[in-house]
Amino acid sequence: MANFLAEVDEALKQERVARFWNSYGGFVLGTALMIILGTAALSGYRVWDSGIKSAQTEKLLNALSAEDPASELIALSKDLRPGLKTLALWQAAGELVKKDDKAKALELYAQINKDPASPPDFRHLASFQMARLIAQSDPETGLSLLEKVANDVSNPWNNLARLEVAVLQAHHKKNFKLAREHLATILKSESLPQSLERKARSLDMLYGLQEPQTQEDIAPAGGEQEQKPEKK
Repeated sequence: MANFLAEVDEALKQERVARFWNSYGGFVLGTALMIILGTAALSGYRVWDSGIKSAQTEKLLNALSAEDPASELIALSKDLRPGLKTLALWQAAGELVKKDDKAKALELYAQINKDPASPPDFRHLASFQMARLIAQSDPETGLSLLEKVANDVSNPWNNLARLEVAVLQAHHKKNFKLAREHLATILKSESLPQSLERKARSLDMLYGLQEPQTQEDIAPAGGEQEQKPEKK
């Protein structure tokens, strides 16, 4: 009896398997095939993508060693992927700055800054570089732009911008007190790079020596203390 029940149970199992296969066998095979093809396609894409990046990187390096790197990089950037395109434009802007073509360099920095496909850090750095370049020929406008970058907490270069603000306040505006306030803000920042901290402290010491004394500390004209009237 037990053997008979076991045979019946096995027959039922086989029947259920047969029904399942008749109903879903095609789907199972199709799914398995899609997984296999998908894995192969992904592997193929990675190989192709890696090859494209390598080829474009090689072109970028060749452009850097060209007779006119800026022109070569700008022309090449149109055919590059977003990350490499940004890098090409950045290098081109640097080459233009070396040639003192700041107007064209500013155009490239602005292009990087406005391109949503550019890496965020490069967009932020471009806004900082634009402000610095403008400040060299137009301190007032540059100061305003640098202050905007310095007050942008999402910009990883804000402390560098604030350092530039401090320098402009001291050397252009002769406002050593405000310059030191900006330096104090920098020195309060967490995880401050040592090089930036050293620069901020050095400037703070320098500006502290040049900052005018308060009115109470300034002796009257002639260097004599004011005589108080004697009481009779």
